[in-house]
Amino acid sequence: MLTFLSGAVFTDLYKDKIYNFWVIPGLLAGIITAALGGLESLLAAITAIAFSLVILLPVYLFKGIAAGDVKLFMTAASFMSVQDTFSCIILSFLIAGIISIFIIFLKRKSRKKRTIHFAVPVLISALFIIGGTL
Repeated sequence: MLTFLSGAVFTDLYKDKIYNFWVIPGLLAGIITAALGGLESLLAAITAIAFSLVILLPVYLFKGIAAGDVKLFMTAASFMSVQDTFSCIILSFLIAGIISIFIIFLKRKSRKKRTIHFAVPVLISALFIIGGTL
């Protein structure tokens, strides 16, 4: 999972886009890994994926995040439980809020577009969740 998230962070930072090249294989790897753990594990992964879609679709529709970010969360969710997925989503938005405060202050006088590369908070939150810190 961390390989796919790291690749998405790289392309998000340098190309302002999360490519399906990182998302789709990551999602498939998560589903296959869950399937190897048995039917219960597969159902848990599918439930976590669906949960992330249901939670994040309204955020996407109101232009809070981009479609690539939703797909990236679904990829991360394929490796996590629903509870971990929910924690990852909440933590990602908190981290993004902290990053946005720094961006506002650093680019205060600039007329440049102020954006957050949301793949970064997703990766950081996944590291915290998978690492068992939170």
